[in-house]
Amino acid sequence: MKKIIFLSIVLTAIVLTSCKKSEYTPDGPTDIRIHNVSSLTYDSVVVINTDLEINEYGTIDPGEQTEYKRFEKAYPREQVNMYINSVSYEFPPDDSVRVLLQQGKFTYQLDVDTVAKSISIHVIADAPLDDV
Repeated sequence: MKKIIFLSIVLTAIVLTSCKKSEYTPDGPTDIRIHNVSSLTYDSVVVINTDLEINEYGTIDPGEQTEYKRFEKAYPREQVNMYINSVSYEFPPDDSVRVLLQQGKFTYQLDVDTVAKSISIHVIADAPLDDV
């Protein structure tokens, strides 16, 4: 019986030490673009993820989409800051929703409520990454 336990431990150790970590990370990287779904122009749009990666998207006119920008990790609800008619708008991340977006290309559809001075985000999965 001792021999079987010993062999099981040795085999488990061999298997664990011989496995290489995959270069594929299903939780990232993630490419994010912004789609302005409102009738207002967004100025100085910035997205900041939990790891403090910052991507600046600049000015986004009504109905326009930006180019994709890379984050090593991204969540459905990241920090978004922008201006509309020189008024600052901020979307704080929701710490209760901490499920990572998978590796791929995603669009954050941004809309605003100018009365409440709030931003809403709707996430759309666009496509897998081509360069991974």
